[in-house]
Amino acid sequence: MYISILIQVILMEENTLQPGAEEKSKPQIKNESKLDQKKVKKEPKAADNNIATQKDELKGDSKKTNSIKKTEIKKGESEKIKSEKTNTDNDLAKEKRDYTKLGLEKLISVFEKLSTGDLWLKDQQNLQLINEVFEKKFQTELNKQKKIFVKQGGNEVDFFFKPDYKKKFDKISFEYRKKKRDHYKKQEAIQKTNLEKKNNIINEIKELIDQNQIDSKTYKKFRALQESWYNTGYVPRNETQNLWETFRHHTERFYAFLHLDREFRDLDYKHNYEEKLKIIEKAEELKNFIDVVRASRDLNILHQKWKNDLGPVAKEHREDLWLRFQKASKAIQAKRQEYQKDKVGIMQENLKKKNDLLKKMKSILGEVPENHNSWQNALKNFNLLRDEFKEIGYVPAKNSKTLWKSFREYGTEFMRKKNIFYKEQKKIFTVNINEKKEIIKLSKNILESKNWDNCVEQMKDFQKKWKMVGFIPRKIENKLWKDFSEIHKDYFDRLKLGFKQISHEQEKLLKEKKSYLEKIKSNQFDKSIESIEDQLEKHVQNWNNLGVLDVKNESKMNQVFFKNLTTEIKNADLEKDELKHVLKTINTKMFEYDSNLLDIEYDNIKSQLSNLKSELTQLENNLEFFSNSSTENPLFKNVEKQIKSCEKKIEKFQDEYIYLKKIKTKKNKKTKQIEITENKKTIKNQEDSSSSES
Repeated sequence: MYISILIQVILMEENTLQPGAEEKSKPQIKNESKLDQKKVKKEPKAADNNIATQKDELKGDSKKTNSIKKTEIKKGESEKIKSEKTNTDNDLAKEKRDYTKLGLEKLISVFEKLSTGDLWLKDQQNLQLINEVFEKKFQTELNKQKKIFVKQGGNEVDFFFKPDYKKKFDKISFEYRKKKRDHYKKQEAIQKTNLEKKNNIINEIKELIDQNQIDSKTYKKFRALQESWYNTGYVPRNETQNLWETFRHHTERFYAFLHLDREFRDLDYKHNYEEKLKIIEKAEELKNFIDVVRASRDLNILHQKWKNDLGPVAKEHREDLWLRFQKASKAIQAKRQEYQKDKVGIMQENLKKKNDLLKKMKSILGEVPENHNSWQNALKNFNLLRDEFKEIGYVPAKNSKTLWKSFREYGTEFMRKKNIFYKEQKKIFTVNINEKKEIIKLSKNILESKNWDNCVEQMKDFQKKWKMVGFIPRKIENKLWKDFSEIHKDYFDRLKLGFKQISHEQEKLLKEKKSYLEKIKSNQFDKSIESIEDQLEKHVQNWNNLGVLDVKNESKMNQVFFKNLTTEIKNADLEKDELKHVLKTINTKMFEYDSNLLDIEYDNIKSQLSNLKSELTQLENNLEFFSNSSTENPLFKNVEKQIKSCEKKIEKFQDEYIYLKKIKTKKNKKTKQIEITENKKTIKNQEDSSSSES
């Protein structure tokens, strides 16, 4: 019941369809002959037959033969042969005349060169010509030697003539034929594999149709199968026609089924419309190509994609799209016809253009840049000239090799000079880097020396010398500058604050703490949380037992200590939640241990939280400027989005602030308790002292 209703809907929809512009006439990209024009005129009728064929298929007719497709394939093959013949007839005739003038040894040399070259497959016709010329010449030589042999009294039956050059030619010819056989066997195997792939694609499309259900997943799979089909290579020639017709038949079946659902039909129309617009834009760009032959070849590819790869578009767009595409195609065809009329003149003009470009490239080589920016500009200009050279069309064959040779030589020479310049630059950079590293080393030595406060002028001289050092790459410069500026900042901060060298005991304690930090790096934590927390407690206790440095060094060493612990725990391969818990434990211990670090972090979080709250207030005020009808306004939505983001940040920082405040409160209570205890002890000691005196 359901199937019969679907068929009726399809038939009703098909009865209303009219052939679009792109069905009324098909693109003709080859040479504009009268025969081709007649074929174009006949295609509206063929398009109508195609619609009638689709109706018959939907009614259940099992016929798959489509006369339009046969005509298109045969026409494409004949046009391809015609085009290839037109392009190569003159060259082949010239080659044949040249080969007849060559001697047997020279023919062998040419045959060997062509048959063993990279383009041997394209040179098959030339190789066949050489073979024919050789056989004719050798037969003449054979008859000549035979007459001499008989004239000298020999018996014609006993005559045998096969010189070394003939043996050599036979050997080369045998190797060439073997290579050709192997090549075609390989191609045959690839084509069989492609045939199997395409048959599988057809079967998968049939399965999609048999599902009797269209959804986004089905449609995407169908598009993927279509793309896979066109990306698969050639199949055996005797299978091409039947395979193509079968594929088209089931594709049309799918589209007929697809059209039952208006949503997916519109989706397909939209996709085809966008793709055809891209094709038209590419075709219009081809009008500006200097190389007319290449433009024509690319246009053929675009027409093939238009015809075979894409389905229909909405009726209101069909005529406009096709007329626009046809207009761009005719412009390129007209240029191709003009090119054919004055081919020699155009080639001479291209030769002149290429020679002018080579002169400009040579002039750039004559002016060697002296710095990085000049080289970059020269490189940009040189590459523009190279691209323009490649875009220019064909030149006479006798000049082509010379031009390309000069083109490659200039390119090689330019790159050689560029490489020499940058190698020298690298050497200079290395010298400058080493010079700055030496300044850093000397500055550090002064900072660590005992009489550091007597070297102020020397440190100032280092700063002047740093500015005098030449250019080095920015990334390295930033890193070196960071080290240099930190050393000099520490030095002059010491002078301002009246720094005193740490005592011998403090220096010894500093070494012990550094040694313990190295010990942590070699420590391996267990994978269980309980064990890790025990180890952490033990490390913190050991660190505390070492003693306390001056305020600045102590805070710095504490930061390194807890940082090393964090790094080693991250390497313990804990689960995400477990790692988060342990890292929070470390932070808590760090803040409890060092009040200075706690105060810095607490003030930082408090400041950020205050800034975020101010930002939120400002955003909420901005929101009041919008009316109730502005909810769809992009600016309104953007403000709402910023408010949500700001609220999330506030929530995060609020949690962090509460966490730090609890630690700070706990630590303050503990400090007060210690002070009260100390005060009680002091009072008691004073009372004991007073009573003993009395």
